Amino acid sequence: MQTRFMVFIITFAITGAASATPPARPAQIFNQSNGDQIHLQRMKADGLQWFVTHRGEVVVFNKQSGNYEYARVLEDGDQFKLLPSGVKVGEKTESTQFSITTQRELLKLRNKKSR
Repeated sequence: MQTRFMVFIITFAITGAASATPPARPAQIFNQSNGDQIHLQRMKADGLQWFVTHRGEVVVFNKQSGNYEYARVLEDGDQFKLLPSGVKVGEKTESTQFSITTQRELLKLRNKKSR
């Protein structure tokens, strides 16, 4: 009987701790201008809004083209901006001028700028 009780307590403690963390934001479906669908998570912090692919790539919406594009980071003093790159999500880029920014890189940049 005590063994069952201990197993119950341990299981309850583990599941309780796991449920204490906030759930990940679910991906939503967005349409490109040509009708292609992509799955992105909406993110927001410090007055900026961006999206993230399942690979962690940072994406912004380009109002002019009507497409979700990989983001370019423009550093402006102690602030930065996220701008569309012209490269649609899912397109390959061979450009040495542009590399896709990841969520991890963006968070490192935000932390560095906030110090």
